[in-house]
Amino acid sequence: MSTLSMSFPPRWTWPLRIGLALSGWLALAATLALPDAGVLRMLAVCVFLLLCPGAAATRWARPTPWHGKGWPFAVETALLAVLFSLCLAVLAVEPFYLTETFTTTRVVITLAAVTSLLALLPAPGSRREGARPTAPDDAPPPPDAGPDPTTDDTPQEPGTTARTAPTTPPARPRGPGPPPSDRIAVAVVGAGPYGLATACHLQAARVRLRVFGRTMESWRAHMPDGMLLQTVPAASAIAAPRHGYALADFRTARGLAEAGDDRPVPLAEYVDYGRWFQEHLVPELEQGPVRRIRATAGGFRLLLDSGEEPFAASVVLATGAVPYAYVPRVLRTCAAQGLASHTSRHRDLRRFTGERVAVLGAGQSALECATLLHEARARPTVVARTSAVLFDPPPPSGTADRSRLQGPGSPLGRGRPLLGAVSRGGTAYRRLPAPLRMELLRAVPRPSGAWWLKERAAGRFPVLCGRTLITAEPGYGVVRLRLLDEHGWPEDLVVDHVLAATGYRVDIRRLDVLDPGLRRSLRVFAGAPVLTNGFESSTPGLYFTGLAAAPSFGPLLRFVTGTGFAARRVTAAVTAAKGR
Repeated sequence: MSTLSMSFPPRWTWPLRIGLALSGWLALAATLALPDAGVLRMLAVCVFLLLCPGAAATRWARPTPWHGKGWPFAVETALLAVLFSLCLAVLAVEPFYLTETFTTTRVVITLAAVTSLLALLPAPGSRREGARPTAPDDAPPPPDAGPDPTTDDTPQEPGTTARTAPTTPPARPRGPGPPPSDRIAVAVVGAGPYGLATACHLQAARVRLRVFGRTMESWRAHMPDGMLLQTVPAASAIAAPRHGYALADFRTARGLAEAGDDRPVPLAEYVDYGRWFQEHLVPELEQGPVRRIRATAGGFRLLLDSGEEPFAASVVLATGAVPYAYVPRVLRTCAAQGLASHTSRHRDLRRFTGERVAVLGAGQSALECATLLHEARARPTVVARTSAVLFDPPPPSGTADRSRLQGPGSPLGRGRPLLGAVSRGGTAYRRLPAPLRMELLRAVPRPSGAWWLKERAAGRFPVLCGRTLITAEPGYGVVRLRLLDEHGWPEDLVVDHVLAATGYRVDIRRLDVLDPGLRRSLRVFAGAPVLTNGFESSTPGLYFTGLAAAPSFGPLLRFVTGTGFAARRVTAAVTAAKGR
C-alpha cells in the first residue's frame, strides 16, 4: 500500500513570500470594504490572524535535528505557525489594551506590517553557505564541523551578548565505564524546589539516582529574615508526582489553620514546607555539596565534599539562582570595597540600622528589602529606572471580586495578557527567536511589588523613579551615586551602602561546580545553556532546570510554579535516553 508524502519546498520562493507580505493588507482591505458582520470579512481576518504572521515567522525558525520531511513535518510547521501567530497577536494587542485604544483595524495594520517585514527581509537561512551565525538556535552544528577560528572567548557582560562554543561536543562513548555496581543513572545536584521536584518525579519513574545538596539552602541562607513570598500559596507548591504534598497539605499536617490566596506565605514557613516535602518524598537526600562535575567516558564524575567520586550516566543541575546574582558593572568597584552588594548576600538587614542605603530596582525584591530596611530603622532610598513603582492587584476573594475584569489570570498572577501567554506556553516559547526570548524574559512579568506590600511601603521612604545610574564613586566610607533623571538632568545621591536588587542573569561561566573544560564545551546564548525540549544541554546527559532553563522556556522557570513543567519533561527525557 502506498502512502501519500508531503514536504515543503527547500527554500521560500519569492511568490510565496510576496503572498504572505500582501496577506495582511488584503485582510485590512476586507475589514474596510466588507460589511461589519459579513462572513467573508470574518473569514479573511481570522485566517490572516491565525496563520499568516506565524507562517512568515517560521522562516526565522531553523529546523532542529528531529525535523524531517512528510506529514509530521508539515503538521509541526503548521502548529508552529499558529503558535507564532497567537504570540504575535498578543504582542500587537497588548499596547492597545493597556492604552484603551484597541480596535480590530489597528491590530490588523500592526500585524500586516510585521508580517510584511518577516516575509520580505532576508532570514537567517538565506545567509551564504559558511557564514557564521550571529544568534545560535537550538540545533547543534553538523557532526563533521571543525572549530570556528572566529569564535571570541573574550569575557562579556553576563546576559547581554551571545557566545557560541565552536562546536557541539560529540556524544561521549558509552563504554566500558565503571562497574555496574558503581554506576548510577542520574545525579540530581541541588535540593531547592526544582531539585526536589525533579528527584521525586525520577523516583516515581523508577530511575536509580542520588540527590545531593542542602535542603532549601538558597531560601534559608540568601533571603532576608521577615520576607514573605510574592506568589500566592496555590502557585508556591513544589510539584510532586502524586497528590497530598502541596503547601495546604503541609499546613494541615502541622495542624495549622487553612489559609487562602489572600494570605502571603512567610519565608520561614516556606522553608519548613520544603523540609517537610524532602523528608517525605526525597528522604535519601545526601546533605552535602558537590564540589566539581567533570565529563568522562560514558558519563560524569562528581567530586563530593567527603572526597568520594561517584559516577553518574546523567546529571541534572538544579543549583538555584544564587550563582547568577547580577551586580551592575558600575557598582563592582564599590562591591570590592564592601560598599555595595547584591540582596542575596544578606539574611539579616538589621546590620544596616541607622545607615543610608540606596536600593536599586523596582521589583518585589527592591521594594520588600527597602521596607524591611525601613522597619529595621535604616534610611533606604529606592532608585528605579521605571517611571513609577507598581503593585500587583490583590487576588480575587468572593464572587464579587471574581466577576471584576482584573485582567486575565495566569500561574504567575493576574495582569496583562502577555503574562498568561509566556507562563503557560513553555514549549512554544522555546521556538521563538533567541533574542526575542531574552527580551521577553527581561520584561515579563513587569517589575512590581506584591499587593500586600503596598500598605507597608507606600510613603514610608523616598522613591526616585525614572533614574539611571551613571557612576558610583566610593570614598571615605560612603558612595556618591551620579544619576540622570528622565529628562537627562544629573543628580547626586550620597549613601553609606548600595544594595543591588537587580535580579539574576544566567551565566554558565559563574557555575564553579562544572569543570572548566565542561563549561567551555557547552553551547550558550547570552550566557545561558542552549537546551533541547527535554532540558538537555549540548553535552549529552547534562540537564539544566530552574533559572538556568528560563532563557529557553520562559519566565515560568523563574518561579516555583514551574517545577511541575520542568520535572515532567526532564523525567521523560532521562527515561527516553535510558532506552536508547
